[in-house]
Amino acid sequence: MPSQFDRAKYILTKNPKLLAKLPQKLVKKAHQHLHFISDVKLKMNQNKRTKSRQANNYDAPKRALIYVIYENESALQTYKVIFLAALAALSEKVLIVVNGDLSQNEIKTLSKYGQVELRENTGYDTAAFKYGILKMAPHFQNFDELLLVNDTNVGPMTNLENVFKKMSSRKLDFWGISYGEPQADFTGYNPYGTIPEHLQSYFLVIEKNMFQSPEFLEYWKNLTNTDSRNKAIGKHETVFTKYFSTLGFTHGAVSGNNADSAMYIHPLTMLKKFNVPLVKYTAFANDSDDKFAWQGLERKTEVPELIDYIKTETSFPNTVLSEVIQTIQNKSHTSHILIIDGVENQIPQCTRYRVINKAEQLRSLGETVWTINASEFQMGYAEHASHIIIYRTPYSETFEKLIQLSKKYHKPIYYDIDDLVYDTTYTDQLDYVQTLKPEDKAAYDQGVRNYGKLMQLCDGFITSTSVLKNELLKFKKPVYLNRNLASNALIILSKSAREQVKKESQKVKLGYFSGSITHNENFNLIMPALLKILTEFPHVELHLVGHLTLPAELKKYKKQLIFHDYVTWEQLPALIAEVDINLAPLVDSIFNRAKSEIKWMEAALVDVPTLASNVGSFAECISDEETGLLVSDESWYDKLKELITHHDKLNDLAHQAHKKVLYNYQTAQHKDEMSEELHGSTETH
Repeated sequence: MPSQFDRAKYILTKNPKLLAKLPQKLVKKAHQHLHFISDVKLKMNQNKRTKSRQANNYDAPKRALIYVIYENESALQTYKVIFLAALAALSEKVLIVVNGDLSQNEIKTLSKYGQVELRENTGYDTAAFKYGILKMAPHFQNFDELLLVNDTNVGPMTNLENVFKKMSSRKLDFWGISYGEPQADFTGYNPYGTIPEHLQSYFLVIEKNMFQSPEFLEYWKNLTNTDSRNKAIGKHETVFTKYFSTLGFTHGAVSGNNADSAMYIHPLTMLKKFNVPLVKYTAFANDSDDKFAWQGLERKTEVPELIDYIKTETSFPNTVLSEVIQTIQNKSHTSHILIIDGVENQIPQCTRYRVINKAEQLRSLGETVWTINASEFQMGYAEHASHIIIYRTPYSETFEKLIQLSKKYHKPIYYDIDDLVYDTTYTDQLDYVQTLKPEDKAAYDQGVRNYGKLMQLCDGFITSTSVLKNELLKFKKPVYLNRNLASNALIILSKSAREQVKKESQKVKLGYFSGSITHNENFNLIMPALLKILTEFPHVELHLVGHLTLPAELKKYKKQLIFHDYVTWEQLPALIAEVDINLAPLVDSIFNRAKSEIKWMEAALVDVPTLASNVGSFAECISDEETGLLVSDESWYDKLKELITHHDKLNDLAHQAHKKVLYNYQTAQHKDEMSEELHGSTETH
């Protein structure tokens, strides 16, 4: 009789295509087997906990309380003491762990309810709970229930003893007030790769069979490095429930409604319909529909009705409730300038100059600046912004809502644009666009229109050149000039490149720094001049940078051509520093006249002079024959020949350009129309 191996061998020989599916089937079988093993293991753990649960005292438990406090107000808030007092009345032992400092009088007040321990404010309340658990562990055998509660609860609004009795009747191993909903892991630290349903950690009650188990102490001893909010949530709060339920422990919550972040969005509903005995402190902050709008939500606030309900239907002190509300309403927030990046580094030089460098400039003037990619934007980033800058971002309903809300709260919102890419009247002139297939052009044009649609909703514009400013003024809105500036990092890299470069005196190197010269109208503008120069001066080299296709006319000059692959901006200064003359041709068109002078600026930083078309920002920023040479279309050959044959002039032009750029083009402490508008109105905002 053939074996299973023989059968499999025969089948695969006759049907070799099945071999390709074999790994997939093996993985599936392995997964099924492992799943079966985990199910068996879970069942065994559950049986084990069912037996251990019999030792729990659900009728008259002796409770130990660990209460964690962190106070960021000037004095200890009364609501925290009231909740502590209510819990202490139900507990045999109370350990109060304070993250940070309190006054001696405040410590004395807390000492009425239990032992007070002060620790460094690190690791959030997760680390404070760990501290308390390890300190109290030697006494665990004396207690039936362990309470882990932090100071974010306002209440109690009902009798806590009744809540404990209700939950005791369910004979659970651990329970809390509410569950957090399953969702994607936004923390980046959850070991399960996703956030499962979990008891929220602000209020947990743990029975004897669980907190006296070796697994419980092992969990806390192994829990380290929760020194950020995401780490505390990802490593503990969203892990604890699943971890112990996998070990067979059962859990539950007072709340029967955990959808839509109910404890924070529907606090009154939770009190009235779901017998929750407390209100989360931060729920009081959602006191208007706009507060939800700033969170990207469309909800109706329950807070005004909640306040009336607490005043009329509960015994919670009105004076303390007023203190909570006033503290929240009077809370100050550090304002910031928000820059939203629609390019998101897909064109690195755009993000660098219009987002990163702009932020550096404003920070050097004392502003707090936040930057965020458009695809990652959430409304909360803008709630406390004093000004908002949207850079090259297409229209979406989210950004229209942002603009509407910002205008309601008098937050100026500007659209930053550094090219004439907001109207197809301009982009239709581009060679690149004219060569697109109809379907590709339709998509491109729609992108252009989406830029224009969003920018017209804004209060004003920020732009990089005078020509662009004049075009944008046609919208009859304020326009603020903010030229592209050199960052501190670029200046340092350029200084190093300038000092390390060793130029060859017997050669003259021309540099054309561009991504592509295929169908490049700007390069074609100077092709006749270059061909003559390369013919007349064999010692001249032409350095071409980027992924280039060699034009047919240049093929016979291969020995004089040097090709460089595309390099990052950090490597670019060293590459520019190698050449003697930087070439910056531009065909005269409205689109090109709007372009900035970056090529001249970057070359000047490494002491390389620029020959540039007498067009747009080059004409405006370069002083001809002093900080560079401005060239008409027909004079490229003559100007190139002049520089090649008068090498001393190169050094003089380079020196003067370098001096001007360092004086006028550094981000540090640079003031311009944009900074004056933002900085001036920030001071009075």
